[in-house]
Amino acid sequence: MKRMSRAIALAAATVAVAAGLAVVPVSAATAAAPTVNCSGDARIEKSFDNGTEWQMCWRIDSKHGLVLEQVAVKAPGEDSYRRVLDSVSLGQLNVPYDTGKNVWNDITSYGFGNQYLQKLSAAECSTGTLHDYGQAWSITRRGETTNYLRTIPSLCITDTTRDLAYRSHEQTWGSIEDAPLFTATGQAFDLTIVSKVDWYEYATKVEFTDEGAISFNLGATGDVSYEDFDADATTGWPIGTDAADYAASHWHNAFWRLDFGLDGQALQQVEQYDSTLGEPGEQAPLMHTTGATVEHPANLVPAADTTWWRVVAPESRNADNHARSYEFVFPGSQLYQGNPITQPLISVTNYADCEQFASNNLNPACPNLSVLDYVANSADAALTDPVAWVNSGFHHVVRDEDQSPMQTHWQSFSIMPRDWTAQSMSTPDGRSCIDGDPGGEIHSDESPCEAVEPTTPPETTPPTETPTETPTPTEGEDAPSLSISSTELSPGESFELEGAGFAADEAVEVVLHSESITVGTLTADAEGVIAGTLELPAAAVAGEHTIVVTGAESGLTAEVAVTVVSAPAGAAAAGGGSGAGMLAFTGTALPIAAASAAVVLLAAGGLLLLRRRRRSAITSA
Repeated sequence: MKRMSRAIALAAATVAVAAGLAVVPVSAATAAAPTVNCSGDARIEKSFDNGTEWQMCWRIDSKHGLVLEQVAVKAPGEDSYRRVLDSVSLGQLNVPYDTGKNVWNDITSYGFGNQYLQKLSAAECSTGTLHDYGQAWSITRRGETTNYLRTIPSLCITDTTRDLAYRSHEQTWGSIEDAPLFTATGQAFDLTIVSKVDWYEYATKVEFTDEGAISFNLGATGDVSYEDFDADATTGWPIGTDAADYAASHWHNAFWRLDFGLDGQALQQVEQYDSTLGEPGEQAPLMHTTGATVEHPANLVPAADTTWWRVVAPESRNADNHARSYEFVFPGSQLYQGNPITQPLISVTNYADCEQFASNNLNPACPNLSVLDYVANSADAALTDPVAWVNSGFHHVVRDEDQSPMQTHWQSFSIMPRDWTAQSMSTPDGRSCIDGDPGGEIHSDESPCEAVEPTTPPETTPPTETPTETPTPTEGEDAPSLSISSTELSPGESFELEGAGFAADEAVEVVLHSESITVGTLTADAEGVIAGTLELPAAAVAGEHTIVVTGAESGLTAEVAVTVVSAPAGAAAAGGGSGAGMLAFTGTALPIAAASAAVVLLAAGGLLLLRRRRRSAITSA
């Protein structure tokens, strides 16, 4: 059905073009939610604190092991899910030995399901949830067939976290003072099964994050086989006392089969990007990155460490009008050079029902073929419905610590969203205004936040005598904050004033400057917070003014610039007044006398950096 719907969609687009009709790209407003045709325990749904949601179906195949289908993500603020993968599973595990005596293909020769699938204990899923799976299979030996039927706990679903998902310390240039700190612990969940093939036990684990990323992991544990102690010093490693026994080194070439279905689009493309050093720059050589579309099925070998690929849906656009895509990320994959099949890092083909395994294909419609055959047989076709065969390789040079049991070693890669959303799925509210060049330092004390140019402290001559120290806040004391419902006011107009950081229960005088007209008095609560509705005096004259609030006991002060207009400011306030939220400003934590001393120092050429400080409603560590 999936392939039929893709064909219908592509045919419809072709007819529309032929008829001279406009084909409108799918956007955030027009994308349809994909159908997930599974239910009950076969359906997995997960929501994260940041609003990201995942859904998919799962099953266990007799050969592939864990199979995930209809994998879709819903970004925070979106109304529907968007498909990422139509399916994903292991497509082969090729294990050649350095001794040249053995080559195993564990997926097609054995499999990760049926009798090889392991029953998981509560202890090995201690922080997760176990899910049962029912199996039925037959084995025929010497003409006698035995039927098996069982249900075992086989899938572990575990919630995980990662520290320092992001961190941005918003502080004035050159300052070491605390300022708004945006940081968070990332969330994820993973799905794990374990399969035992002879002496080795393999953990298949797929992890999904709150950022929309997916990582694919194969962990090898179990035991070193006694049959593998047949190597020498060039093909193995001495295990045990002295150098009497050499265990054979070998490769784990894990091929993952990723059938992409980005946003349900009929047209998907694969793009390759290469970065090369160019002409000298001001301080370093320029590095130029160029991209090209992979037009046809191909075996992709990285030209350098700077080569990377993505799968893109060119007609699906995010809010910034950038094409949605997923990028391959490799923390390190060792490519075995002894077999042509394992030399490409990625092979890309168009979807074909019979192409299920990377080598020794078991489907009778295309038996015994490999990814090399799939590519060669369709080399002239346009690549529009990509399946990526990703080779995650690991050279296992056995060590003393591998006995016994062997410590799990992992081989992994990920796919990361690239332009899937206009901003990160975990963007905090205080930074939601940043989309594009901010034009300078980022300050999030307004909504939307403002960007100001960085200020470089002027060079000063070291003083010949010790300068008078400017009073600073005591430990734990911070500058008071002040916010106003509108910065444009008319004489006689009411406005709302809010602030924090004053002394508990003190009276706070509100004065309009420049002519020092008293507006009123507010009383701080036990937390030093002030709030109230005041009226701008009728005597206020039109022009630029400052509302200054001062604590009667603490002497703490804060201010906000306002414009007094002769006409009612309601029309202007509709765009930037109370309807748009309080406009926040901050003051100084210095008493008035100390603030005056600071002004004197500034006039004398001393350095005083006046910057806004964000105080509240920001995620903190």
